[in-house]
Parts: sequence; structure tokens; C-alpha cells
Amino acid sequence: MNSKLNYFFFIGALFLCLGSYAQEKTITGTVTAAADGTPLPGVNVLVQGTTNGTQTDFDGNYAIDATEADILVFSYIGTKSQSINVGASSTIDVILVEDASQLDEVVVTALGLERQEKSLTYANQQVDTDELTKARSVNVLEGLSGKVAGVSVTRSSSGVGSPVKVVMRGNRSIGGSSQPLYVVDGILLDGDINNISPDDIQEISVLRGANAAALYGSRAANGAIIITTKSGKGAREGVSATLGFASTITSAIHLLDFQNEYGQGAAGTYSPTATTSWGPRFDGSQVAHWSNDPNYPSFGGTYAYEAQPDNVKDFFRLGHELATNLGVNINSEKSNVFLGYTFTDAGGIVPGNDLKRHSISARINSNVTEKLEVDAKLNYIRDDFSNVLSVGEGFDNPVRYLYTIPRNIRTEDFEHYQFINDEGKLRQHYFLPQFNGGGNPYWTINNVTRPRLDERVLAMLSLKYDITDDLTIFARSAMDRSSRSEEQFWYNDTYTVAQFGQYTKRASNSYDWNTDVLLTYNKDLSEDFKIGLNAGANQRVFKSNELTGSGNNFTIENFFALSNTQNPLATELLDRFEVQSIYGLGEFSYKNAIFLNLTARNDWSSTLPANNRSYFYPSVGLTAVISDLVDFGSGLSFLKLRANWAEVGNDTGSFRLSRRADIRFGTLDINPTQPNPDLRPESTQSLELGFDSRFFDNRLRFDFTYYKANTFDQIFSTPTPVASGIANVFQNGGDIQNRGVEVVLGATIVNTDNFSWDLDLNFATNQNEVLEIAEGFDRLTVNSDFIRDYVLEVGGEYGDIYSRGFERDDQGRVIVDDLGLPLITPGRDAVKIANFNPDWLGGIRNSFRYKNFNFSTLIDIRQGGSVTSFSEAILARDGVLDYTREGRDGGLVFGENIFSGETAVREDGSPNTISVSAEDYYNRVGGRNTPVGEAFVRDLSNIRLREMVLGYSLPQNMLSNTFLTSANFSLVGRNLFFITNKAENFDPEIVNSVSNDSEGREAFALPTSRSVGVSINFGF
Repeated sequence: MNSKLNYFFFIGALFLCLGSYAQEKTITGTVTAAADGTPLPGVNVLVQGTTNGTQTDFDGNYAIDATEADILVFSYIGTKSQSINVGASSTIDVILVEDASQLDEVVVTALGLERQEKSLTYANQQVDTDELTKARSVNVLEGLSGKVAGVSVTRSSSGVGSPVKVVMRGNRSIGGSSQPLYVVDGILLDGDINNISPDDIQEISVLRGANAAALYGSRAANGAIIITTKSGKGAREGVSATLGFASTITSAIHLLDFQNEYGQGAAGTYSPTATTSWGPRFDGSQVAHWSNDPNYPSFGGTYAYEAQPDNVKDFFRLGHELATNLGVNINSEKSNVFLGYTFTDAGGIVPGNDLKRHSISARINSNVTEKLEVDAKLNYIRDDFSNVLSVGEGFDNPVRYLYTIPRNIRTEDFEHYQFINDEGKLRQHYFLPQFNGGGNPYWTINNVTRPRLDERVLAMLSLKYDITDDLTIFARSAMDRSSRSEEQFWYNDTYTVAQFGQYTKRASNSYDWNTDVLLTYNKDLSEDFKIGLNAGANQRVFKSNELTGSGNNFTIENFFALSNTQNPLATELLDRFEVQSIYGLGEFSYKNAIFLNLTARNDWSSTLPANNRSYFYPSVGLTAVISDLVDFGSGLSFLKLRANWAEVGNDTGSFRLSRRADIRFGTLDINPTQPNPDLRPESTQSLELGFDSRFFDNRLRFDFTYYKANTFDQIFSTPTPVASGIANVFQNGGDIQNRGVEVVLGATIVNTDNFSWDLDLNFATNQNEVLEIAEGFDRLTVNSDFIRDYVLEVGGEYGDIYSRGFERDDQGRVIVDDLGLPLITPGRDAVKIANFNPDWLGGIRNSFRYKNFNFSTLIDIRQGGSVTSFSEAILARDGVLDYTREGRDGGLVFGENIFSGETAVREDGSPNTISVSAEDYYNRVGGRNTPVGEAFVRDLSNIRLREMVLGYSLPQNMLSNTFLTSANFSLVGRNLFFITNKAENFDPEIVNSVSNDSEGREAFALPTSRSVGVSINFGF
């Protein structure tokens, strides 16, 4: 009996021990992002092998009951899942690392439709928005450089807030734009996102080809960039906020290399009024001062004739950018509200080139009923520019005057840029008054200015109603409205341009209004087959107007009013058109692994003739996720094959169906361009093939895309014979082909709890060819200036540059005259010298994480492409560049120690042995009016350290007793230095303007700017 009792006591004690061992406890902790240490809301926390799970709250906190033997699995979209043994700990904090391989992630595509990334039949690349707000630029588009395969980013030289040009898969449009369409929360923009606050951006999707953007219609032939802004979704209930500060200092780097051995004069003789630096060697002797101000201390006196090596550097200042952002979420069970405000105070490296930007945004998303959802957005942006810089070699560009300064001119003398003469009138301080093409750069930045105020409103209202569980109707109306007010001031005594003063005032307004209705039907036909159908309609209405008043020759000096000018001229421009569209999208899937996509769209445009106003274009795409159908084992984690063909139509500009008449000075002026009543819509046909693959549990990622796109039936003007009485005629023509490959490679090299290292590379090459221009035209000059013709030629590339070149014999040898100077071809159209397009583009991004520290670098690579440098052509003739030092006393032999790569012969075919001076040579090939472009061709290949970010996030246990939910501190840098730059004397990505025909020529662009600073972000 006692033995039986002892047995039962033993069994009972055993169960008690087991029960004690398996006793559950509450595990708590915080989940944060490895990139910046911010808490992650909505992370799934699951006890492995059970249905026991929870999610993190807005602050990344969680609580779950588990035993010591359990394993917790943490998973979140876009990150790598982690499995952690519970053990004896009751607190488990987790850091989740981004995983670009998560193709089950839902992404925003055309028309705002959300789809599984793995179902896409075209190349789509997401951009990490975190570093856009840290290593930020005033123009958010600059942040795309080096991050997306096949995307070329160049920027204008107009200073702070300059426009940016983005081209994906090559230039293609002859008379229009080659830039992509920009869409923000369904708002199709009339322009780009240059002034959108990066702090408001939630997600950026880059749809690189027409295949991806076909549903957007006419404007999406060049691809689309889709922006989703913050809406408050995912924030905790109640009120929460973020506060961020970013401050950077910008400095001019990579300035031109100037010589500092010779000063003002010609032929080795000093002259105080000379505009060139071919004078004698510096010796410190006293020479006549040049001042034209009778009250200036040096007037009529002398000063030391010596080099001023910093007279260009002194002109530039330290620029700055200070951005302050406040974001507030007000959320309830049924609604999300986001309010954002960003103030940006920025100054460029040129004094007076400043910008103050205010961006206010509000977005409300509410489930009014179980079936009705309302989404509304309003964004107001105000850009106040103190002075927008002029660009190129025009006489309003201060950089032009700065770079041509003779090497002995002192900064202190030029800083005294103006004075009052004996007649009480304001005059310019300069060594050669009224010189045609000269001037004091300090006068220009102070007395030749262009203040501008830009205001922009982005507004959107959408309604979504679930008719049934499978059928939804969606309606949206969105508008992009802009206004601009600007003035231009030229003070009296502005040489060449406005000796007696000039004034211009301009006001413009525009709006682009799009209204959509979309019907969506999704149905599971069986366990394996699913169908999704979308049918919709769109109406686009565009209107703009501009009024400009301009006058010169002031009655009262420097009184800036049109009524104070002689013969003031008023000009008014109007533009308006409408496009109506219907479209459809069908997606058919099998086992959620094979996806067939069909799209169709038909547009009716008011800018085309009635007979050709309607145009239809389809697309078809197929993708198969092979790894979901076949088990490849752990070596191949994911494999998707995709193919897509698309056609996208396009219309033309307004008022091209009838000949326009303008009233100028009270008389009727008939426009010289002849309209064409038989214009047809343009068309782009694009084929895309590719695959996405992941290896070794997603540790290695490789995506490949091949594409070919032809743009034909383009609408542009061509010249006509002079005797016809018209200058140009609009017509259809052109077949521009772009084809290339894009590669995106990623690798997780190290991944532990405390340390990770990710490497991401992208590579893209594009080959362009002009297959056809128009009937009767095998060659078309798109634009011309002093140094080059921008030419399209059958068999050539888009953007071929022709210029004057060296005369050559039948063997290609350069012919020199009896003076030993090269003979020059008579016209600009004689020699093909350059093409701006790169051979390939690439980017290398390294991301490191160690506990709460993160560090990332981005290297941006451009290989190939070339331009001719108008700056060097002018500056070499002026004798200010470093390479003009050699041969001042003779000794230069063309083909030997100058242009040594060429073989030079005399006109009789004998070898050239004639010595020439540097002054004679550069006077032959340089200058402004007839420069030899072939002598100044520069390679655009360069590698630069584009971005660097070093950040630290405060651990959550340090914040637990504070009002903060997150705190992140970062040191940031942009454009830190060139690793290589074959152009040497300028930044290859800075162009005169963002128009297509500005490429291929460098002309007095601003120097490269390096930015370094800090970024601080708090969550409340």
C-alpha cells in the first residue's frame, strides 16, 4: 500500500516538475529597422509551429506568451525573417534587415493599382526613400543617381534648385520630351517632382519602360516614376509625430585649372585694358592700375604685377541647406490623417543664389462605411528664389565673366563692382568699359538678377466603393496647378546686353486636370485559377497662359517699370488641349505562379486632326515564377521569367493644325511654320525580356532585362526651301531605336544578429540608332550654336555632335599651313566629333550595420560619352587655362608636343616640323565666334563617391522612459569626390538646360558641389 502511494506521489511530482518547466511567461521587446533604427509597426511575431501570434504596435513594441523551449519567428514585408530561441530571457529586442528579394511584397503600379511584385511582367525597381531624406538634395530627383539601372540624371547649371533631367533607356523624341511621366498619389504631374519634399515620400517605384507604363497613355512612352506619399497608415491610434532636421554645407570643388605665370596683355606685352592673359611673365613689378572709378584708391596709380591664384575661388561662397520637417499622424479605427510641413532654406555656391521653400501637405484616408473609402490630398509648395542664374555662354551668366578674368586681376578690385560717377550715375567697375562680351562677375550677380516665385498645388480626391466582395468602383479627380511670377533686372551700364537698362516682368499659370473612373473585378475561379479585370476611362484637360512685358532704354536710370522703358513689348501665350481615354487591364493567374497580363487603351486627342484623333495601343505580358512550380532546392531560392510587348501612342503639341497669327507692335505677323492637316499620332513599340532570380536562401540576387524600343511616326518640324515663303513644316517621321540590357545584382555577404553587410550593384547599357528621319531627309540639324550642330542622321546615334574640325588628307592626316597651324574645315557640319550618350551606367552600394550603427556608401559610374567644351574654346584663346602656359615663346609642333596623337603634314604631304606659339595656336582653334569643336572634345567617363551616410540610432531601452519613440543621428555627404574624371575641367552631369538639344556641349557650367552635414530625426 505504501509503495503504491509512493508511486502516485512520484508521478504527481513529475507532472508538477514538467508543468513548472513548460510554464508560459510573457516575452516583451521592440523590433527596429536595421537601416535607421526606427521602430517597425505591424511586424508579425509568431510562436513557431503554433497559431499563437501577435503584431508590434506603432512604436515597434510587442508582448507574447511563450515558454523557454519555444522559438519566436519575426517577419515583416521587405525584410529578412528571424527565428530566435526564447530561452531564459523575458526581453527580446530584434533588428530586422531589409531584404530586396521579398517579391511577395505589394507594390504600387500604373493607375495606383497594388499588385504582387512577383506578378509583374516588366522590370520594376524600388528606391529606398530613407537616404533621400538624409543625404538629401534640394531637388529630390538628384537622389536617383546611381540607384536605378539605366537611369541617367543630369542637372541644369542655374544654381540652387536647378531643374533635373531624367532619361530612362535613352533619348528617343525628336520634337518632344524623352523624360518619364511622374505620378504622385495618382496625380499625373505637369512636370516632375523636383520640389516635392522627400520627407513626405513613402515609396518610389521606377517603371523604366513603355511596357510598365502603357496604361498611363501618351505621356508614358518614356516610362514612369510613381510616388506614393505618406498617408498615416500603419501609425498607432491617436496622435504621433516625427521631427527631422537636416543641415549641410556645400562647397565648390573641382574648379578649372588656371595658369598663374602670365597676365594681361598680348604678344608678351602688358596692357591694363587687355581682356586676355597673353602678357609678360609675372615679375612683381609695378604696372598701371586699370580702375575707371576716379574715387577708387588705386585710380591712376600702379599695383604689383603678380598672379592672383584665388581670384576665381574667392568668388564662390559656402552654400547651405537647412531643412526642417514636422509630420503628424492622427489616426483612429476608421481613418488616417497625415499632416506634414517642410521648410527648406538653401543657398547656392554663388552669392545671392538663394531659395526658401515651404511645403505643406495634408492627406486624409477614411473608411466612411464598410464599403466606402475616401482618400483626399492637398499639397501646397512655395519656392521663393532670390536670383535664378543664367546659364551657358550668354552675357548674363556670371561664371562666364568669372572664368575669363585675367590672371593678375585682384579680388578686392573686382569686389568693388560699382561706383557713382561725376554725373551721379551708377557705373560698372571694369578694366575695359563697354567691352562687348565682358563684364565684372560681381556686377552681374548684384545688378543682373532674376528673382522668381513659384507656387504649386497638388490636389486629389478619390472614392472607392465595394459593390460586392469581387467588384469595386473607383473614381478620382486630381490636379497639378502651377503659377510663376518672375522679374529680370538689368541695371544701366550692363555691357553688351543693356547699356541703357532693361526690365522684364512675366506671369504664368497652368493646370493639368485628370479625372478617372475605374471598375475592378477580382475572382477566384478555382483553387488554381484567378482573374482580375479592370476597365476605366480618363479625361485630361490642360490649360496654360503666360503674359510677358519687356522693355529697355530707361528714361530714368534704374527705375524698373515698363512705363519707364522705350517701346515696351507685351507678349501673351496660350495653350490648351484635351485628351479623352478608355482603357482596360486583365490579369489571369495560375497557381499564383503564372501570370498573363493584357492591357488596351484608346485615346482621343484634340491636338490631332479629326481623321487621326483616335488611336489605339495594346500590351501583353507573361511571367512565370518557376520556383513556385518546381523545387530547385536551397541553391536556387527563386526564379521568375518575364516577357512583355507594348505599344504606346502619343499626340503632339496644341495649335499645330492651323497656321498661327501673332500681333506684334500692332501688326499681324504670320507664323513661319506650316501646319499639317494629316498628322498621325506618334507610336513607341517596346519589347522586354528578363528574369529575376535569388540564390542560397536569398543571399544572392540577380535580375536581368533586355529591351528594344522603336519610336516612329514622330511629329516635328523640318525646314523648307526659302522660296516657299514658309520656314518649316510639321510632319510625321523618324524611327529612333534604343536597345540594351539592365542588370541588378545584390548580395548579403554577412548577416548576423549584430553585424550585416549588403552589396547592391546595377549596370545598364543602351545602344541608340537613328533608322529613319523623314521623307527627303537623311539628316536633320536639330539645333546650332557657335561651336556645334546637334544632328540626327540616318545610321547615326541620337545626339551626334558636328563641328568645325581639322582638314585632313586621304590618309586622315591633319594638314597644316605654311605657319604650322592646322587648316580648319569651313563649316560646323563638317566633322562628327562627339555624342553625349554613355556607353554604360552603373552604381555600387555598400550597406553595413553593426548593432545600432549603420554605414552606407554609393559609388556612381558613367562610362563613355563625349562633348565639346565651349568654355575651354573661349578660355584657351584668352590664355587663362593651365595648358596655355607651354609654348608661349614658340616650340609647339602640331602632331608632336600638341595633339601628339595626330599625324600632321604640310600641304605638299611632307611631315610637319614648323614650330608655333601657344598664342597663335589657340587663336586659330579657340574663341567664341568660330571655335574648332574637334580641338576641345572631352570624354565624360567618371566615377564618383555619390553618397555616404553614417548613422546611429538610440536603443529603445534608452528611450523607454522618455517621450521619444525613436531617435536617429547621421553624418551625411554627397558628391564627396571624383575617383576618376576624364573630363578633368568640369562636372559631366551638369548641362546648360534639361532640353534634349542642350546635350553635347559644355558651356560655363557651375563647378561640382560637395555637400557634408548632419541629419537628426525623432519620433514622438
